[in-house]
Amino acid sequence: MKKNSIASIFVFVLLAASFLNCQTASTSQHWVVVPSPNVSGQDNILAAVAANSSNDVWFAGQFIPDNNQDLTQTLIEHWDGTSVKAVSSPNVGTLANALFAVTAKSGLAWAAGYFLDDKALQARSLIESFDGQRWKAVDHPHAGTSDQFFGISAISPSDIWAVGFQTDSSGKFSTLTEHFDGYAWSIVASPNPGSTGNQLLAVVAISSKSVWAVGTQAGGQGPDRALIEHWDGSHWSAVNAPADPVFSTYLYAVAGVADDDVRAVGDKQDNIHNPRTLAEDGDGGTFRFQSAANAGTGENHLYGASAVSNDLAFAVGDVLDPASGNFSTLIESCTDSGCARETSPNPNTGGNNQLGGVAVVNANPKDVWAVGTFDGPNAPQTLVLHRTQ
Repeated sequence: MKKNSIASIFVFVLLAASFLNCQTASTSQHWVVVPSPNVSGQDNILAAVAANSSNDVWFAGQFIPDNNQDLTQTLIEHWDGTSVKAVSSPNVGTLANALFAVTAKSGLAWAAGYFLDDKALQARSLIESFDGQRWKAVDHPHAGTSDQFFGISAISPSDIWAVGFQTDSSGKFSTLTEHFDGYAWSIVASPNPGSTGNQLLAVVAISSKSVWAVGTQAGGQGPDRALIEHWDGSHWSAVNAPADPVFSTYLYAVAGVADDDVRAVGDKQDNIHNPRTLAEDGDGGTFRFQSAANAGTGENHLYGASAVSNDLAFAVGDVLDPASGNFSTLIESCTDSGCARETSPNPNTGGNNQLGGVAVVNANPKDVWAVGTFDGPNAPQTLVLHRTQ
């Protein structure tokens, strides 16, 4: 089974050239780079973004401090309508900490990821919350011998979901879902249809009776298959995901604004071809493959998604040029007819540029944020893009 995820691929493996798009590219030229701080001279990476309003946007990720290059710490930044500023955030582990997801609601915010247990040297799930004044670590239950969160989504400040996976003593992966009811976090049982492993990598909470989570599952024989699960207000159930007879399918992000109409994106791969983008449209609880743009012959991945409406969503990721060995940003606008590539900036035209998260502000297609990283002079630096038209 593939043992990585949107966040682990994007954050731990830092993978501009011009590419010939295999589909007709959108004429949008409206994505711009917004200056964002780097808190150290080492790696600075943003993996996720969420917005309360046009002047209240949160970005989350990790950085390596200058004084200890064997350590990672949480990184949180904030857009106040004028500029992006770094904000202090806690670190539970003394060896490793990272945030892979962030959500915002009613002027508050929550982020999720992992820290390294210093005694057991095992990854443990991490939740942090912003109470309007400061960020703090949040108590919550842990599962298995190790656990991590890769998605978090709030319906309200008293109705929040976090998803990820846990491992047992043999190293087998199982789904993990936790819920906050306004008082405490608790583990909620979730299905594991894959006989040899299951991971949840993203979640979108639309209402108290409709929450969608996606990831991947593996059986005794390949290819691996995308995993889709739904919360109906009382329990989680596995939802049939279309299977490809040749390619393993992985879903890294899910987005939607209506209970029964969501989109999920990721990639499909085998042992022969480079990974290609994957998009699935779920209407009425039934999912089908959609066309998605791929640039050139190299790797193409979609790691983040956010919806404007039932008919429009944005997805972000990266694309590899085999000739240069560098990644460039990939942004696609997705409708019921499929996903088309939009022109997007690459600050380093001779190095890597990658996107891991995207957020639409107040259902406005002219106010969309995307985050990631690009190769700076000496180390990866934060990358923030804004779509304003």
